[in-house]
Amino acid sequence: MIPKKEKVLERARELYVQHCYRNGCPDLANVNPEDSELAESGFVAVARSELMTSTETKNEQWLKKFESAESCDFEFDLPEAMRSGVLISGTTGTGKSDLAMYLTDQLTKHGITMIVFDSSQDWQSRSSIAQYQTLTFPHIDTVPENSVIFDISRLSVEQRQRFIESFSETLYRHQSMNPSRKQFFLVFEEGSSYFKEGFMRAKRFSNTAMLMSEGRNYGVRFMVITQFFASIDKMTMRYMRQRYFGSTNEPRDVEYITRFFSREQKEEIGKTLRSLGAGSFLYMNGSETKRIHVEPYECENTKTEIVSSQHAQVEPIKQNQNISVVPLLRLAMLLFFIAVIANSLRL
Repeated sequence: MIPKKEKVLERARELYVQHCYRNGCPDLANVNPEDSELAESGFVAVARSELMTSTETKNEQWLKKFESAESCDFEFDLPEAMRSGVLISGTTGTGKSDLAMYLTDQLTKHGITMIVFDSSQDWQSRSSIAQYQTLTFPHIDTVPENSVIFDISRLSVEQRQRFIESFSETLYRHQSMNPSRKQFFLVFEEGSSYFKEGFMRAKRFSNTAMLMSEGRNYGVRFMVITQFFASIDKMTMRYMRQRYFGSTNEPRDVEYITRFFSREQKEEIGKTLRSLGAGSFLYMNGSETKRIHVEPYECENTKTEIVSSQHAQVEPIKQNQNISVVPLLRLAMLLFFIAVIANSLRL
């Protein structure tokens, strides 16, 4: 790759300054030579060669390391997860939930309370979280004391969205009013059902958006699991800097994921995304990228179902209580006729 002219000239000036100091002429270092002078003295050629070598070597080293990593050790940055959050993507069967369950174990070991919104019923059968609650109405009015799985499979898509919005409001209020607050991590299966493009500006998700943007101040972070990476709101993406990309053949997803990599790396990343096997992911944490692998997750913990009265009072959706206007109109007409008759009798 040929470096840009601006970069070459910038490096050439740095080499010129170093040359002046090495040769005992510090006063000349303050002189800003013309581009033609830098070229004639050979600094431009040296700078161009140096930058080209540096770029090629960097990418060769990255590709060599990347291609040789058939199965790396499991990677997770707990402090980064609590600063920003976690995103896991990949098509069906790539092991997204397995990976999320491993991450949940890591978070739980550090005393963090996990809240899982699960529409698949997979978590209550395989994860290490011992408590679950099946919801039939999209509302609870208290915050769980311990890690819990909310089985939302019986709710419609609209009800699931309403429940998550309601819970976000309850949790935000609870955390902001509690100085000795606990740390919570919310896990969203099928995150594209909630965090679609425009999510951060949608009024109906205002409490969830507020919790995502301000939750770090109150000990709340997110893990979003999705099959459709490209459909996730781009502003939301900024809050989840630790990312795991599983296999996908979806052109929009591949195109969007490769944007996070350099131009030299895009082709290799695109090929890898299409060929990753089950349980294999590209792990991205800032500028660090690795290939990792996780085995299918299994845990035989005894599960306890929580009924509503134990920690959450489930309330039915309130019916519309608007008073009908028809009886009021009839009453007004009756009073009008009475007034007219009374007035005529006086006359």
